[in-house]
Amino acid sequence: MRRNLVHDLEARASGSPHRIGLIHEDGRTWTYRQIDQAASAVARALVEHGLTPGSRVGLYLANSPELVFGLAGCWKAGLVPVPMSGLYNFDEVRSCVAKTGPDMVVADPAKLPEDGVGVPLLPLDVVRAAGETARGSAGSDSPPVRAPEPAEEDEGLLLFTGGSTGMPKAVAVTHSGTHASMSTLARAQKGGRQPEEGLYALVDESVPPNLVLLPLFHGGGIQSLLFSWHVGRTVLLVERFSVDRIARLVPRYRVDNLFLLPTMVYDLTHTTERPDLSSVRKVLVAGQRLDPELKTLFEQRFGVIVMSNYGSAELGHVAGWNARDVREGRWKPGSVGRIYDGVELEIRDEDGASQQTGRQGEIWVKSTRTKGYVDTGGDGASLVENGWVRSGDIGYVDADRVLYLVGRSREVIKTGGFQVWPGELEGVLRRHPAVADIAVVGVADDRLGEVPKAFVVPTAGTAAGTALADELVAWCRERLAHFKSVRQVAFVDALPRSEAGKVQRAALVASDASRSSGANDSKESA
Repeated sequence: MRRNLVHDLEARASGSPHRIGLIHEDGRTWTYRQIDQAASAVARALVEHGLTPGSRVGLYLANSPELVFGLAGCWKAGLVPVPMSGLYNFDEVRSCVAKTGPDMVVADPAKLPEDGVGVPLLPLDVVRAAGETARGSAGSDSPPVRAPEPAEEDEGLLLFTGGSTGMPKAVAVTHSGTHASMSTLARAQKGGRQPEEGLYALVDESVPPNLVLLPLFHGGGIQSLLFSWHVGRTVLLVERFSVDRIARLVPRYRVDNLFLLPTMVYDLTHTTERPDLSSVRKVLVAGQRLDPELKTLFEQRFGVIVMSNYGSAELGHVAGWNARDVREGRWKPGSVGRIYDGVELEIRDEDGASQQTGRQGEIWVKSTRTKGYVDTGGDGASLVENGWVRSGDIGYVDADRVLYLVGRSREVIKTGGFQVWPGELEGVLRRHPAVADIAVVGVADDRLGEVPKAFVVPTAGTAAGTALADELVAWCRERLAHFKSVRQVAFVDALPRSEAGKVQRAALVASDASRSSGANDSKESA
């Protein structure tokens, strides 16, 4: 049977209806049956509005139980959810809608006017009422909606992810490939053990919930949600990450593992408080490379081992470490992990030729997870070729199938686990009357890994200095989500360009590393 992404939830609701499947940070809980009831109500509402299998549905919602019900409801109705960041402003949501073509958007009308994006709106109250009705009832008079079995190539989800140029792009991932990737991680975390019926037995009720800290518009957040149900764990959901939430929820629920972005590791390591993480046995980090020194500082402070996981929305789970690897001495410093069993990976040169062990090149992974980009956003590079998916990352593999990253061929800036696209920022800044020419690159930052820095050629007669730099930062902040905004500005007489006229971004990054902070730089902390 091909797995719909909601089939695990349905199986839990049928086999263990009274077990808690979802806890919100405010203390509200839903059993597996209640989650299934809420999702069924959402599915019926979407179908009643004329949506048919294969239709796309935008979900412009904050991290919340309502977003969980919205995702599951779409899958039950055979629809394709398109989660959009609750941090996006109106123009960014409209751009997402234009790229992906949803037939409806689920949102709070107070944040998104009904006629604002050109497609019908299903009000948030409909989803909220479904959740509260289900939570307040022991059962339902209406039979649950059963999700259809998807075809091998059926879209299961559209995720906004990165490209080498231009605006954020939406990648279409399949039900089957996403479930297969999740199973790969589960087997790795469970020492190779695989359930006979495709679903692991529920853990004992004394086992703590999995704390989901990543947003559900993020591939890592959705994977955390689905993974928890797949391996029989309860989900503990928060609106957003903060050290205060960690300090409050981890001791209360005796959370025993954390899935973090490097930025979160930084915040926990450098907070003046000392959150009680005594119940935590391991931390899994993904999203971008974790600085080895920061890893050591975290482990020394909290006495918790930190392991890495390499993958992406396009690739799925590719490589990583688990506790057994560390105990048995297989862990290698500087690597991102051992390639998971069942994952086919090649290192290829610029001509597409497979490289020998130890040779550097671009990482390609054979995967059924992604169908490719819905909108190339001006990026002509092919994502999928004959079942192989390109990563855009440069790395190498040693004789033990351990993967190392060297750098990225793409120009995407990874800041705090989120992806920022230079072209989008450059387009915004070019609209400022003081900007004659502009290039944005990622520069190193102790906390966020990288932050966007703008190198600006000012218009003739413009006074370049701190005041203008601060004005340009504010210009970005007013027009883009906070995490995408330029954090630093430097003024230059001209941008370095190749003979073909292309900006030499590597030269800007190199010049930034050698320059000292001066009056013409504006710096802002997150």
